[in-house]
Amino acid sequence: MSCDFYIFWAAPRRAPRSFARPPTPPPAKTAEELQHARGYLVQRTSSVQLPVYRALKSGGTREIILIKKVHGDRRRLVEDIKAGLAVAADKIRINPTTQHIELQGNYLTRTQKWLLDNGF
Repeated sequence: MSCDFYIFWAAPRRAPRSFARPPTPPPAKTAEELQHARGYLVQRTSSVQLPVYRALKSGGTREIILIKKVHGDRRRLVEDIKAGLAVAADKIRINPTTQHIELQGNYLTRTQKWLLDNGF
């Protein structure tokens, strides 16, 4: 074997990619207060982030925003999101299998901001 082979494998590896996303502030109220006042709760992830995710479909041409970890009255949450974000009724739904809230379109930052403004 040539010496180039060993140099290739012995080369120092670069540092892992760092994610510079700022942390999401903690919720303003307790979970019991939020669920009692609104009838639903969007619970944080184990790393205290909002459970709002972007899924790209159809080769990256269609964007779906998922809201996971919803407990309580999901229909009421959908109605509040429709009113708060001015989302058309045909662009938001509850997935019947997973019970996640799905929004069609680029609503990621607006949804996160809306959840933060409402105490989640």
